[in-house]
Amino acid sequence: MTSVDTKNTRAAQAVTPPPPPPAEITYTGEYSVNPLGEVSFRKLCAQLPSVLRRITRMSWDIDRRAVLLLVACQLVTGVAAAVLLTATAGAMRPILAGGAITDRLHQALPALLLVAGAAALTRAAGALATYASRRITPKLTTATDTALVEAVCRVEAAAYAVDGFADRQEAAEMGVLRTHVMVTDAQRFMSALIRMVTAGGVLSVLNVLMLPLLLLAVLPAGIGAVLTARVDYEIHYANIADRNVRGMMRWWSTTPKYGDEVRANGMTDYLLYWYRSLSQRVDRRTLAAAPRTLRIALVSSFTGGVFLVATWAALAWLAVTGRVALAIAATAVVAVQTTLAALSQVIVNGAAVFHTSLYLSDMQAFLDDAGERAPQRGELAVSAPVEEIRLTEVTYQYPGKDRPAVDGVSLTLRRGEIVAIVGVNGSGKSTLTRLITGIYLADNGRVTWNGADTASGIAPGQHQPQEQPPGTGRGRGILRDRDPAHGPARVGAGPGPPPRPDRL
Repeated sequence: MTSVDTKNTRAAQAVTPPPPPPAEITYTGEYSVNPLGEVSFRKLCAQLPSVLRRITRMSWDIDRRAVLLLVACQLVTGVAAAVLLTATAGAMRPILAGGAITDRLHQALPALLLVAGAAALTRAAGALATYASRRITPKLTTATDTALVEAVCRVEAAAYAVDGFADRQEAAEMGVLRTHVMVTDAQRFMSALIRMVTAGGVLSVLNVLMLPLLLLAVLPAGIGAVLTARVDYEIHYANIADRNVRGMMRWWSTTPKYGDEVRANGMTDYLLYWYRSLSQRVDRRTLAAAPRTLRIALVSSFTGGVFLVATWAALAWLAVTGRVALAIAATAVVAVQTTLAALSQVIVNGAAVFHTSLYLSDMQAFLDDAGERAPQRGELAVSAPVEEIRLTEVTYQYPGKDRPAVDGVSLTLRRGEIVAIVGVNGSGKSTLTRLITGIYLADNGRVTWNGADTASGIAPGQHQPQEQPPGTGRGRGILRDRDPAHGPARVGAGPGPPPRPDRL
């Protein structure tokens, strides 16, 4: 090759247009709508009790003793908080009164010891609550993860061709990940709620005007946290499809099994281009939400700060004007700090529990959907060996497709025959073999092993169920060989090895 040819080749390579970017994957129907799109703030907050009940029920099934220990620790924390504030008020009176300092300390000593004991009890209850949470979390994560894997393994094979099924599985995976912090968040939320109620009760006894001001000081932060969680989930929901496709790009690019094929076909640059494009698209959506979350944080912080200043100003006014005693004012300072800290924890952990509820709902919806797609066939033994597999006017159409992949195929396979199925890409070869082996169920027509229908388990001559429209599937289940050499093949309802006929 001459130098001129080399230059021309390089120039051609320089102007080669980049491959087309990944398509935007969207769906229509029930699963295409963000479940938070039209939900009001009140309804979002109303979900918290149901989420806490769900977490408690899931934890109860895992370790009842740990749940009981966790509840007991929350109650002890609340009682200790009430004792601490009451004892603080009792200690402040002699300390701020007149007289010698030694006499005042001596009078305040019982109350101070009570304060120390209540604080120690709170720390001990917190440690035991953490222990109980750590007993529940690993087993809870394993149980939910196993349930998700089992649900995916048990669905009818045709479910994988349903639009959005893989993306709903991806969304459900987030529910499993959230179980790592689910119990801890719920425990901290309940502990902070109990301390808030206790401290708020003491504060309202000291002066009833303080509690509404404190609530107004923290409420904007709560609204902001929930709205931020809503934005985070919206971005998560929008990125599900792209993350799913990006995961497949990564798998094809890095799995050794496909390394030779990727390199031999010159697909490395193309796969990397798609991976970068999908990652950049996900990042753009995430970054586009940053200004929204910043505005939410600024508005909520400013509003809460205004009410917090009003709270301290009201307390100072009450003390300066003598409307409350100095000891009561000092106790009110402690109560305000305790209530404020508890309210902040309620907000933070409540938002975390609410955030978890979104992903748990995705996980539960997927498990319910997968359960509806699980195999449900009759029980009819097929004598071994399988002498004949017969297809009669078999039709199969994938959900959402315009035309059948297999349309009106009749075929008889007898033991000992060698049959080759050939055709161009997309002609239905794989679909036909899945119908033959019972992995897929015909929409119309019959597939029989030794006369037993793989869809219904009804022998020849018996009543057949009415046929259903293409794409819906008839019956649920698998046809499996219990013992390929000697045991009878059965049309069964449970899981089993990959369905395959006896050797032809």
